Amino acid sequence: MLLAGLGLTACGSGSAAAPPKPAGAAPVSAAPIVGRSEPRTSVSPPAGTAAAAGSSGSQTLPRCSAQDLRWTVVRLTEAAADEKDPANAELVAVDSGSRDCVLAGYPTLEFHLGKGPEATGVGKGSPAPVTLGVGKKAVIALRYSEFNGKGPDTGNCVLVTAGAADVVAPGDSTEVRAPVVDRAGRPTQVTICGDEVRMSPPVAR
Repeated sequence: MLLAGLGLTACGSGSAAAPPKPAGAAPVSAAPIVGRSEPRTSVSPPAGTAAAAGSSGSQTLPRCSAQDLRWTVVRLTEAAADEKDPANAELVAVDSGSRDCVLAGYPTLEFHLGKGPEATGVGKGSPAPVTLGVGKKAVIALRYSEFNGKGPDTGNCVLVTAGAADVVAPGDSTEVRAPVVDRAGRPTQVTICGDEVRMSPPVAR
């Protein structure tokens, strides 16, 4: 009987409860879960940067393309009294699309007399980009010698008479026809002496 009592005492000592944790001990952190990422902090786009519609993140507005623009050449019959070098005509680009866009640079401009002589638009420098909202327009002043004794090319005139021009928007590759109209929007023609048409930088109007 004495041996049995000793065996029970030994078994009881082996299953004793663990000592309590000291008061104020810090809890043990759980191990991180694989694949869980930290929350992201959103970053606002820089001031002055336009975000393209339907895009994620900040992007500048797209360039104006052939599908965005409607071109016309407006012949100016009366020179402005306060200008020393008045424009002969204006190349007008209207944003007729469904989005805002940027006209950045000079377009390609050509006037053709059938399959013969042609006059080409020439712009100097890098013009500032012009932002066009839907329905808004940019205007490029055109200067050339006319067949009326005015201008540097009238002494040796290669005559180009045209009722339309071929235009390619800057940065694009699609050529479109731009009809020549007067201030009232009626079809007319331009008569150019020489092979160069000077283009001023585009301006919003």
